[in-house]
Amino acid sequence: MNKIENSAYAALVLHDVAPRTQARCMALLDALAPWITPQGSMPVTLLVVPRYHGDAPLAEHTAFRAWLDARIALGDEVVLHGFYHADSRPVRTPVDWVRRRIYTLEGEFAELGESAARQLLIQGQDDLAACGWSARGFVAPAWLTSAGSIAALTQLNFDWYATRTGLINLKTGQKTAATSLVWSVRAAWRRRLSKIYNAQLLARLLHPEQAATPIRLGLHPVDADWPCAVRFWQEALAAVLAQRPCAVKSALVMGPHHGA
Repeated sequence: MNKIENSAYAALVLHDVAPRTQARCMALLDALAPWITPQGSMPVTLLVVPRYHGDAPLAEHTAFRAWLDARIALGDEVVLHGFYHADSRPVRTPVDWVRRRIYTLEGEFAELGESAARQLLIQGQDDLAACGWSARGFVAPAWLTSAGSIAALTQLNFDWYATRTGLINLKTGQKTAATSLVWSVRAAWRRRLSKIYNAQLLARLLHPEQAATPIRLGLHPVDADWPCAVRFWQEALAAVLAQRPCAVKSALVMGPHHGA
C-alpha cells in the first residue's frame, strides 16, 4: 500500500477521438476493457478533435455524441486536441520539414501565430460547448505547440497543455516531466521500433526509482488495427496498474482533486 500511496499517477490517453475514428476507438477500448471503466478502475482521457480533417461539426454526429456522453458519465475526461488535426501550411526550413513531414504530417499548431491559434481554439471550445462538453486542457497534434499557441492558451484561460515529454501547468508555469509512451504503426519498421522503444521506456518508468514520475500511455485509434500494438497496451496496462494509481490526465498536472 505504501508503494502505491507514494507513487505518481498513471493516465490512459486516447488521441484523435472523432466521429471518423469512433469505430477504432471503441474497438481499442473494448480490447482494454478489463482495465478501464466500467469493468476496471482506469478512466480514459479522450483527446477530441472537433472537425477531424474537415469533417462536419461534432454536434451533427448523433451516435458519436451519445457514445462520448456515456464515456464522460463513466468518469472519462475530454481534452481539446487541435481543431482539424491537419497541417497544410508551408514548410520553410529543413528542421521544420523533418518535424512536419517525417515526424508527423499533422502538426496543425506547430507554426501558428497567436491570432490564428486563438481563433482555432475558440472554435474548438465552441464546438465542444455545442455538445455540452468543455475542456480545460489542450494537446496539440503530435504535441507540436508553437509559442503563439501557448500565448493563446494562456489568454483563453486553459489550465494546461502537453508536450511529448512533459505536462505544463499554465497557471503556475510548472512543468512535470512525463514522457508519453506512443506507437507509430505507419510502416513495419516503425512498428518494430515502437515495440522495442516502448518496452524499454515502460521498464524504466516502472523501476522503483521512477515511482514519482507520472506514466502517460498514449494510444491512437489506428493501434486497434495491429494486434502487436494491442497486446503491448494490454500488457502495459496490467503492469502499470499493478504499481500505480490511475487518474485522468488533468490530475497529473493540476493534482488529483482538480475539478472535484
